[in-house]
Amino acid sequence: MKKILLISAAVLLLAACHKEPYPQDSDNEYLVYTSPGKNVDFTQYQTFDIADSLLVIGQTDKPMYSQSDNALALIQAYRTNMEKRGFIYTPSNPDADLGIQLTYVIKTERFVQYYDDPYWWLDYPGYWPSGYWGNWTGFYYPRPVTYTYTTNALLADIVNLTTEEDGKPLEILWTSYIGGAAGSSVQNDVKKMQAAVDQAFVQSPYITRTQTK
Repeated sequence: MKKILLISAAVLLLAACHKEPYPQDSDNEYLVYTSPGKNVDFTQYQTFDIADSLLVIGQTDKPMYSQSDNALALIQAYRTNMEKRGFIYTPSNPDADLGIQLTYVIKTERFVQYYDDPYWWLDYPGYWPSGYWGNWTGFYYPRPVTYTYTTNALLADIVNLTTEEDGKPLEILWTSYIGGAAGSSVQNDVKKMQAAVDQAFVQSPYITRTQTK
């Protein structure tokens, strides 16, 4: 699906600039953000195609395309929601009205902070107070405190393929961002992302072939 690959650079830029959600959201579910293009009427479109590979950023030094079971499950989640809204899936059809590009981004942050005070734990709830072992004084070597956390995100763009022109970027009709803290199980993260994809369409009722009243 070569036409969709033209927007990969824009997706990379979005991934680099987008502010990550706080990794400990209250409900432990992914943040779901959706945004339509200006004055978009989806009822004028009938067919769609979706990239058969998931663009993955962050797992290797260079972006890669994946067709793993997890990648295909996320692709299928978007296809299913589009078909539920009445759009017809036409794979590899050069005359498809809409195209969908998906990008998965995973990012691990590592923080190291040095404390030259012996009571480096004072800011951590549940730790004993400094007087528990006695108040020692004198020189202390800085203590490194290290922690890491990993976030992941799924980005999607629906683009208009009916107005494609050589050398011009495709018109983005809808974009979504799903992201949050990565868990210990990739399979569980994928299930949460599938539910978040459903939510993205729930909060985007205008994506439909049926004229709404």
